[in-house]
Amino acid sequence: VNGEDRPQEEYLTYGGHAHYGVSYRSEVIGLFRYKIHKFRRILEEKSAPEDVLVDAEKQLKELIGQDYRGTAGTSSKVIDGFWDRWREQYGDTGLKNPRGDRLLTELAVRAIQELKPRLMMINYQDPDYVHWGNASHYTRAIGVIDQGLKRLVDAVELHPAYKNRTVFAIVPDCGRDANALMSVPFQHHFNTRSAHEIFGLVFGPGIAKGKVLDKPVDQTSIAATVGAIMGFKADASEGRVLSEILT
Repeated sequence: VNGEDRPQEEYLTYGGHAHYGVSYRSEVIGLFRYKIHKFRRILEEKSAPEDVLVDAEKQLKELIGQDYRGTAGTSSKVIDGFWDRWREQYGDTGLKNPRGDRLLTELAVRAIQELKPRLMMINYQDPDYVHWGNASHYTRAIGVIDQGLKRLVDAVELHPAYKNRTVFAIVPDCGRDANALMSVPFQHHFNTRSAHEIFGLVFGPGIAKGKVLDKPVDQTSIAATVGAIMGFKADASEGRVLSEILT
């Protein structure tokens, strides 16, 4: 589940492993993908006014131009149906500006209910708005993510296929600079220790309840650990399985 202004981060749609492909690639859910779907549908339907059709063709071309991996045209009938239902509910308007992490939560909950994925990654990104220089953008974004995580946990607890069968792994991609005198706060580009240190929170069945791992481990261990939880070896992962958090 990805933000619409981050198509460059849709990296799970490709891979260098020899067996990566039809059986292993992921589907990306995000408004970048929805817009491509929507404009294609408008052009297929041919029922809109001529100026709308011309604009749809122009915007579709621009969006496809941003899809440098060439994966936006390969969605399945299941994903097309997901977007058709989304369009039926929300329509074609209100798509001018990025909506942020509240929308990612909405998409994720809907994907849980309709698509029933075995593995889901949500690329929350609102804290990055701190680069505009306002500390409240960062703290407010953390609150939005906290609310989103609660909603996701609630959605899982209400779903019979996921209740008591779902593990959550919550991991930031970077830390933050702790210098309170910086003109732009909470940066992560200055190579400080606090910018390199992050937390990790893992909970669910098979995870040691209440255990605190009090020594540093590498972020790359998350992939190997998730693989172990799901019952396969992540041989291409650089990290190790965090066996000390498993029961």
